[in-house]
Amino acid sequence: MDSSIPSSPVAVVGTITVLAAYVLAALGAFAGIVGNARKDTRLVRASVYGLHAFFGLTLLASGLLVYAFVTHDYTIKYVQLTSDTTMTTAYKITAFWGALDGSLLFWVLVLAGFSTVAIAANMRRHKDMIGYVVGTILVVQLFFLTLLVFDKNPFGTYVTAPPTDGEGLNPLLQNYWMVIHPPALYIGFVAATIPFAFAIAALASGRLDDMWLGSVRVWSLVCFFFLSFGLILGGRWAYEELGWGGYWAWDPVENAGFIPWFTMTAFLHTAVVQEQRGLLKVWNLVLVILTFFFTIFGTFMTRSGVVQSVHAFGEDNALALQFIVFMAALLIVSIGLLLHRLPRLREQGGFESFVSREFAFLLNNWILLACAFFVLFVTMMPTITEAMWGERITIGPGFYNRWMTPLALALLFLAGAAPLLAWRRTTKERLYAQFMWPGITALATIVLLAIFVPAARQTTPMLDDALKLPVPLLNFGICAFVFGSIVQEFVRGTQVRKKQTGSDGFTSLIGLVLLKRRRFGGYIVHLAVAVMFIGFAGKAWDHMVDRTIERPLAVVEGGEKLPLAQVPKEHVFKVKGYTFVYRRLVQTSDDNKVATTAFVQLYDRDGSPLSLLHPARWNFRKGTEPTTEVDIHERVHEDVYIILTGYNTETGLANFRIYINPLINWVWIGFVLLGFGTFICLIPQRAVDLVSRRPTTTAGKAADVGAVLLLVGALLGATACAALAV
Repeated sequence: MDSSIPSSPVAVVGTITVLAAYVLAALGAFAGIVGNARKDTRLVRASVYGLHAFFGLTLLASGLLVYAFVTHDYTIKYVQLTSDTTMTTAYKITAFWGALDGSLLFWVLVLAGFSTVAIAANMRRHKDMIGYVVGTILVVQLFFLTLLVFDKNPFGTYVTAPPTDGEGLNPLLQNYWMVIHPPALYIGFVAATIPFAFAIAALASGRLDDMWLGSVRVWSLVCFFFLSFGLILGGRWAYEELGWGGYWAWDPVENAGFIPWFTMTAFLHTAVVQEQRGLLKVWNLVLVILTFFFTIFGTFMTRSGVVQSVHAFGEDNALALQFIVFMAALLIVSIGLLLHRLPRLREQGGFESFVSREFAFLLNNWILLACAFFVLFVTMMPTITEAMWGERITIGPGFYNRWMTPLALALLFLAGAAPLLAWRRTTKERLYAQFMWPGITALATIVLLAIFVPAARQTTPMLDDALKLPVPLLNFGICAFVFGSIVQEFVRGTQVRKKQTGSDGFTSLIGLVLLKRRRFGGYIVHLAVAVMFIGFAGKAWDHMVDRTIERPLAVVEGGEKLPLAQVPKEHVFKVKGYTFVYRRLVQTSDDNKVATTAFVQLYDRDGSPLSLLHPARWNFRKGTEPTTEVDIHERVHEDVYIILTGYNTETGLANFRIYINPLINWVWIGFVLLGFGTFICLIPQRAVDLVSRRPTTTAGKAADVGAVLLLVGALLGATACAALAV
C-alpha cells in the first residue's frame, strides 16, 4: 500500500474499498476457475456473485474519487496533483483519468461494468464454462488492483499538512476532446478483455465449437468502435489543440491504440469465415489473444515511459517490470492452452479457391497483421536502439507513411472486392458480372481526374523511396471502386427483396438492412472507410504559409468599420485566394490563465465575409508553457486553419501561420458513417422482431419507417456533434 497515511474520510473509505475489491477479486478468481474445473456449481455461482459485488465496490471507489475532486479534497495527493480550484467541474471529473493512478482505477471500473453485463447475458448459455470466464476477468482485474493497492493508490494522502490548492491538470488536457478521448480509448481497450476471457474459457473447458463466437460478437464490435472513436477523437484533439495543422503524426501512444485496432478488425472478418465455413478456428483464437495482449502492451507503453510522447505518463521502471511479468504470464498461459487444444482444433476441409470471399478475408487479415507488427516495431524502435546501442533513433512520420500507404490502399481495395466474391469459389461469369460496374466506376474516376485535375497525378515515394506512385489518383480510383461495389450490393439486394415481398424500394431497403444487419452494416463501415480515405488524400494538397502583420487595423481611426476594398494593404494578407484582415489584438485574464487573442476577419475568394477568426495563446498560471488555441473555418471541401505563433502586445505585431487543408472534413464525416454502420451491426434481433410483429398496414409501415429514421437521425446527430464539434 502507498506509504502515506489516509486521513480524510474519503481517503479512508476509498482505500478500504480498493482493498476489499482486491480481496474479492482474488477469491472470485479462485472460486471461478476451481469451481469450473471441479464442476462445482456452488463455487461457480459464488464467483459470479462476487463479480457483481466487485462492480459495486469499484463503482463506490470511483464515486469517492470523483467526489474528492469536486470537493477539492487536497489531502489526497492524486487530487492535489491533477486539479485546482479554478478548473471547471467537467475538467475536475476529467482529472479522474487524467493521470496514472486514476486511469488504472477507471480501467478497473469499466471492466467491472462490462463483465457484469457480459456474464449476466451469457450465464445460462455457457453454464459449463462461465466460471473460467469469470476467473479470467478477475485475474486481469487482480493485476490492475495489485498496482493500485501496492504502488498507485489514488487515495494516498499527505502525511503533513496538505497544500491549500492543487497543481492543476496539464493545460493540454484541458480541452473538451480530452473529456471523451481517453475514456473512449480505455473502453476500447477494456472491451477486448471480454472476447479474450471467452476464448480462454473455451480453450480451458474444451468447448471449441462456434458458441463462444456468438457471445463475443457484440463485445468485439464495441471494442472496434471505441478504439476507432478514441483514435479519431485523438486526431481531432491534436488538430485543434497542438497547433501544427495536422491530426495524425504516428505518436507512439496513439499507435498503442492503433495496433489492437488492426487485430480486432482482422478478427471481425475471419470470425465470419469460421461461422460460414468452419475454417480459421486457431487463427481466430490467436487474433483474440493478440488483441488483448496488444491492449495490455499499449497500456504498458503509455504508463511505463518506454516511449516518449505528449500523452505518456512518465518513466516508471517498477511499473514497467510488473507489466512485463504480467504480459509474459499472459502469453505463457494462452500459448500453453492453444498447444494443448491444437489437435482438437484441426479443421475439416480448407480453401477451395484463391478467388473466394474467405480467401479475400484471409488476405485482408495478413495485411492487417503486417500493419500491426510494422507499427509496433517502428514505434518501439527508439527503445530497442537505446537498449542495444545506447542511442534513441527516432523515426518520423514520413517513414511510416511510405510503408503504410501501399498496405492501406491494398486494404481499401479488398474492402470493395471481398463483398463481390462468392463463398468457396467465384466463377468467371460471376467475376465479370460483379466487377464490371465497380471497375468502370474506378477507371472513369482515374481517367477524369488525370485529365482535369493534374495535381492528382503527382507521385509519392513508397517503400523507403523504392517505388513512386500517383497516390492521390490511385486513392480516388479505389475509393470509387469501393463506392461502386457497395452501392451495387445494396441495389441488387433491394431488388431481390422487392420481388420477394412486393414492397416499395425504400421499405425493401430498410427490410434488407434490418434482416442482414451484420452484412450490410459492415458494408456501410467499408463505405465509411472509403470516405475517410478521401479525407486522407487531401493531405497531398495542403498548403502552409507564415505571415507577420506589424499593426492591427484597430490602430487606424475608424479602421474596423472600413469595407474590405478600403482597408490599407499593411493590415491585409492573402493565402490561396482567401483574404485575411488583422483587426485587433486583445489580452484578457481570469483565475486560470492569461489569454492573448488576435481577431482576424476572413473573406472568401469573391470578397464576401466568411467568419471572424480568433486564434490565441493561453498562458496558464500553473502551466510551464503557453498553449496554442487555433481557430478553424470549416468547409466541406477544405479548412482554413490559423495559428497565432507570436505577438507583441505593446506594438500589436502578430505572427500567423495559416494552413489550407483540403478534404480534411471527409475524415470526420467518414467516422460518423462508420459509427452508423457499427450501430446497424449492433441492433439486436429482438428489436427487429418487435418491428416485424407490428401491423402491416400502410400506417403501421410508415410509423415503423419513421421511427427508424428518427432513431438513425438522432444517432447520426449525436455522433456528428461528437466528431465534428457542431
